[in-house]
Amino acid sequence: MKLFTARGKVLLPLFLLVLHQIFSAEANPLSLASAAFSAIALSVSFVYKDQLSCYFAECCGKQWVDFNHTGFKEALAAKVYGQPLIGRLSEAVQEHWNNRHPAKALVLSLHGPTGTGKNYAVRILADHLFKRGGRSRYFHLFSATVHFPHSRLLDTYADQIHEWVRGNVSLCGKSVFVFDEIDKMPHSLLDVLKPFVDYHEHINGIDYRRAIFIFLSNSGSELIMRRMVELKRSGHDRSDTSNMAKFDHLLSEHVYSDNSSALRSSALLQHHLVSRFIPFLPLERDHVIGCIKDYLKASQPAHTGEKDLVDRVLNELPFVPNDERFFSSAGCKRIVDKTLMVLNDS
Repeated sequence: MKLFTARGKVLLPLFLLVLHQIFSAEANPLSLASAAFSAIALSVSFVYKDQLSCYFAECCGKQWVDFNHTGFKEALAAKVYGQPLIGRLSEAVQEHWNNRHPAKALVLSLHGPTGTGKNYAVRILADHLFKRGGRSRYFHLFSATVHFPHSRLLDTYADQIHEWVRGNVSLCGKSVFVFDEIDKMPHSLLDVLKPFVDYHEHINGIDYRRAIFIFLSNSGSELIMRRMVELKRSGHDRSDTSNMAKFDHLLSEHVYSDNSSALRSSALLQHHLVSRFIPFLPLERDHVIGCIKDYLKASQPAHTGEKDLVDRVLNELPFVPNDERFFSSAGCKRIVDKTLMVLNDS
């Protein structure tokens, strides 16, 4: 092994320490062997301390952080109902992940009505990106109503976000930051992220380009719902992605003009730093039935397959428009409460 490589610069003094331990020991085989073993063990533990620490605790290495694109794509298709455009999420993450030197951090903005699977899709991403899933130290979830409830504390929140992102990306460049309910965030708060997601190779020695930032919002829900009602009335199938593709343009136009959204007034939009806008569509009855069955299978296995129970839960959920009842107004968000209520009334 070369002693004057980057690692050799550490090995050389340790090698000298081995010689010192051997020649300063008493001249008997046991003492010499003990001294040599101790010094070598010290050398090995020092050189491979990172690998050893990763064996016992989470680190940014491949054994803890590794994107399973195939598993992610399959899980989205199987678990997130009624979203024909969801493939764009897996494509965006795969393209970014496979690029060892991306031009900038990946910024995704997920929009749609409540209960359509935005948070669920992000949790599935965490499960297929980090060995510890959403519990990973490199996965960071912020809720506007929990973490940033007071507009008067804008500067304090901005400082906290800045330090949190800087500190955590310095630990792992593949960190993921999720900001939920951004439509409820204080305006201009997202501006603090601009340096991290702009086209910089590094800032003060830290490279942010492999990080992922995800925004979740209900902004655009009315537009999406209105357009879906029109398509439903005209007989279009939501699985026809040629019709769904128009949502990209409609959604981006809406976000740029929505004065109520923190994203609209942010420097991120003004400088075109959002990589993709991904719409989530309202759910129809069959999609909600799928959610109910999944919940029963996972949490109420004794009631799996009870069609009457599924129908009763479905009848407790509101659908819109009132006269046509095309779409669940709350998506799958209330199925747990409604299922438990129906079971308790049985």
